[in-house]
Amino acid sequence: MSILRIKLEDLQADCVELRYWVKPDITYESQTLSIAQISELVKESQTNYYFLDPKLQQFGQRLFCWLDGEGRWLSRAIDQCGEDVLMLAIAPSQRLAHLPWEILHDRSSFLVQRVNPMVVPMRWIEGKTPPLPDPQQGPLQVFFMATSPENVAPVLDFEQEEARILAATKDNVAVQVRVEESGCVAELATTWKRYKANHFHLFHLTGHADLERQNPYRPYFLTETETGEAHQTFVRELAEVFRTRWPGLIFLSGCRTGQAGQNGAVPSMAESLIGEGARAVLSWGLPVADRTATTAAAHLYRELAQGDTLAQGLASTYRYLLEKEGCRDWHLLRLYVGGHCPGALVEPWENYNWQPPESPQEEFLDPETQEVRVATREEFVGRRRTLQRCLRRLLKSPQFLGVLIYGMGGVGKSTVAARLLERMPGYSLIFIHRGLDEQKLINALYRQCTSQTGLEILQRNLPLLQRLTLFLQGGLNEENQQLVFVLDDFEANLEARADGQQVLKPAVVSVLQDLLQAIANSRRLHRTILTSRYDFPLPEPLNRRLHRESLAALRGADLEKKCDRLPSLQKGSEVEESLQQRAKRAADGNPRLLEWLAHILPETGLQVEDFRIHILAEELLAQQAEDLREMLRLGLLFQVPVPHAAFADMCRPIRNLETHIQRAQSLGLLENIPSPADGTLLRVPRLLPLPLPENNPPLHREAAEILYRHWWEDSEKRTEERLKEIHRLALCGNAGEIAANMGNVLGTLWNKTSQFREALKICQDTLAVIADYRIFRNLARSEQQLGEVEKAAAHYQQALDHCPPDDERGKAAIVHDLATLKTQLGENEAAIALHTESLELYERIGNL
Repeated sequence: MSILRIKLEDLQADCVELRYWVKPDITYESQTLSIAQISELVKESQTNYYFLDPKLQQFGQRLFCWLDGEGRWLSRAIDQCGEDVLMLAIAPSQRLAHLPWEILHDRSSFLVQRVNPMVVPMRWIEGKTPPLPDPQQGPLQVFFMATSPENVAPVLDFEQEEARILAATKDNVAVQVRVEESGCVAELATTWKRYKANHFHLFHLTGHADLERQNPYRPYFLTETETGEAHQTFVRELAEVFRTRWPGLIFLSGCRTGQAGQNGAVPSMAESLIGEGARAVLSWGLPVADRTATTAAAHLYRELAQGDTLAQGLASTYRYLLEKEGCRDWHLLRLYVGGHCPGALVEPWENYNWQPPESPQEEFLDPETQEVRVATREEFVGRRRTLQRCLRRLLKSPQFLGVLIYGMGGVGKSTVAARLLERMPGYSLIFIHRGLDEQKLINALYRQCTSQTGLEILQRNLPLLQRLTLFLQGGLNEENQQLVFVLDDFEANLEARADGQQVLKPAVVSVLQDLLQAIANSRRLHRTILTSRYDFPLPEPLNRRLHRESLAALRGADLEKKCDRLPSLQKGSEVEESLQQRAKRAADGNPRLLEWLAHILPETGLQVEDFRIHILAEELLAQQAEDLREMLRLGLLFQVPVPHAAFADMCRPIRNLETHIQRAQSLGLLENIPSPADGTLLRVPRLLPLPLPENNPPLHREAAEILYRHWWEDSEKRTEERLKEIHRLALCGNAGEIAANMGNVLGTLWNKTSQFREALKICQDTLAVIADYRIFRNLARSEQQLGEVEKAAAHYQQALDHCPPDDERGKAAIVHDLATLKTQLGENEAAIALHTESLELYERIGNL
């Protein structure tokens, strides 16, 4: 690899020296430039590159000519390069880091398209970084962390990024990915310290990133707190994670992580991380499409795993992106390097057939049908908070012996268990499907055991608890072996008691107790994962040592991502949109039902509702008390999860309400969703075979009033989804004032965010219940933007007619909007009169 170093040095107040040299020990060549030339290039980059329609070739040629200079330094370096790669190491002084060197173009092609030699630009920061150890044979070790805080839009498809990286490297390419599920820098630091220095070759961080819009314009990455809220992570905090054990490469796969702030005056996050001690940082210069980001990472890691140097892999990645359809933003990928650019991270394996670890998904096969029952990595979405909570209990909370994942059939309990296993590297799996008994458990341990001591322990004539305890303490294959027992479809070991509660069958009680007690007695980190349709009690104290995780239907962004993975439910599919929407409503976020409906929709043409699956709920409901069923019917009034207190308010006539709530939760008839802000959210699945409480205005009005108290009067709990639910209930219940308040807030928000048709629709729906001046105004604003000016004028007038005399602020705003409309129509005299009236009103109320 040859390196052409390019650096600016100050000469005088208004000029600089641009130095070129190929080797540090050879005298450099130079040209003198005025600072005005650089300022002009930076200014031109704002117009011809950083705007929405970049002129890549034209500006790339302009940069090439400037850098080539009269001495043809760049052209000569390319012609005289006797190696396969020429690195253009450009120092970032005088805002050079802000210029897009990736688009350098010599009138025949972009330089990054060259092959002999390959030309790779990098932003080079002088300094000394500790050299990497010599590459060793072995898999490329990748540490992957995605961040997806609550209430941050848009929600990134980080699951697809991980899946594509693994898919691109699965064919005889040695890559091992360790995933940190928390998205939290504090937890990342704890996990990172558990591994030896240089264990991981690279660290991949994906999520949202940006620059502060006020002084000091610091770049930050948006990570998560331990409970999932957004946290701005600045460079120093991230650097503390790696302070004494930096990986060979860090990939900050977040928008603007490679963009210098204030037109190049403020170092980018990538450059700042180099200043803290990082060896090499890949980043993005502007917002980048998910597809480009995942494609780039997958291809680069494939090349690095085969022994390519970083320069070779990056050159190949640029060429691949240029040829790949849908990756127009290839040029945003930027490399920053401190000191020397890392070479190969691993040594290629000769005559070795890489065998990746077996996927846990293969264990989740139904013994009878041999059909895969869990989603693949490519199909899997969501469940982030569920995975985070379960992993904390399994890996970071010694008081817990395991987790119980329960919920309605088809919501993905086994899939979540499989994902947990992927997040638990180093654990040996003991898998038991459905029925559990002593012989089955011993047999599962016997099949994986290679220790003579362990085999002897299992064959001893001892009570089960003693055998298991001895085995988990001293009969393991290796001294540090850790076992995870997965008991899948565990509801086969339960039966209904006389009161409808699901409990363990008598023969299973002692086996499960002995297993959990043996894990506790072993004083080791063996763990248990159970999946079941129902929650069930255990004798204390073991009952407290099993974390319960209720799995609900998919909602929001997770549901959208799931549908995007199903061809029949994607936008532009051959299936009519109205049929798609009915399918989504019928599935109610149940992943298995969504997959099934997506499969049959193109072939059938029957009503989607005919395919609604109750998943054994009908028989289960019949076993429950009438009060519990009535509670569920009332809960169906709410279409979104609501706070426990709001649910209880709605169902207050029900006797023994809390008992029924707990019973319904344990049976999967009532979704229980943890929420940092609300404690617990409850929702009745709409798949249950219960009559929906439609055409009952008094009940809907009561539900609207309850949520209004819980959500609207507490401003910290307001979200768009919640306001829409209050509005829906208010319309159904003819609660005019509440409908007007919610319609006004949502209509104003959507008009501000250019969602004019959505604002138009909600205003029209609200006016069917109440004639409110605020709704007329928002309706007129939507119509004005959509070009329906005559309707807008009429509705502005109706807004004025209905405006109460004491709301002078509201009247002034309506008059101002109407004046603007008159100006648009060319009725200048009327517009001036209205503007004057509006001004007088604002002055009267003291609105400066």
